[in-house]
Amino acid sequence: MKKLLMVLPLVFLLCFTLSCQKQAEEVAEEPVVDVEADVEAIKSLVNEVEKAFNERNLEAYMATIADDAVYMPPGVPALIGKEAIRNWYDFEATSFKATIFSDEIEVHGDWAFSRAHWKGSWIQKDSGETTQMESKTVNIFRRQPDGSWKSSHAIWNYTSRETSEK
Repeated sequence: MKKLLMVLPLVFLLCFTLSCQKQAEEVAEEPVVDVEADVEAIKSLVNEVEKAFNERNLEAYMATIADDAVYMPPGVPALIGKEAIRNWYDFEATSFKATIFSDEIEVHGDWAFSRAHWKGSWIQKDSGETTQMESKTVNIFRRQPDGSWKSSHAIWNYTSRETSEK
């Protein structure tokens, strides 16, 4: 009986050691994340956003946004969900020409954020009224199940905004 009591702790210790070794091997086998590739994918997504705005292509713009996105434009309540965002934008009534400058992109696993600024103008089709603007923005991106990135959250405000009538 004494021998059995001495052997049982050793068997337990051996099993515990092998279990820890197996867990360490599983952790080591996780895929390596290519942060540089993720940053480039997000830059590409930002270029798609700029192109969609400049071409007034609402569908192309909406394709860059996650279904459960939350956008916080200046001076209005938060837009929660893709449909609320779609309904807020009016690509038919305005012409928008802008350039987006990515100032910083950080990737952390399946989430990333960017800090950027925009420079451009809106032109109201019916009145010809033109608004020159510069804005600052923070976007949060989430990796999608297919590995692509989409905008999950956005908040922005204006650095300057001047309207002139035609």
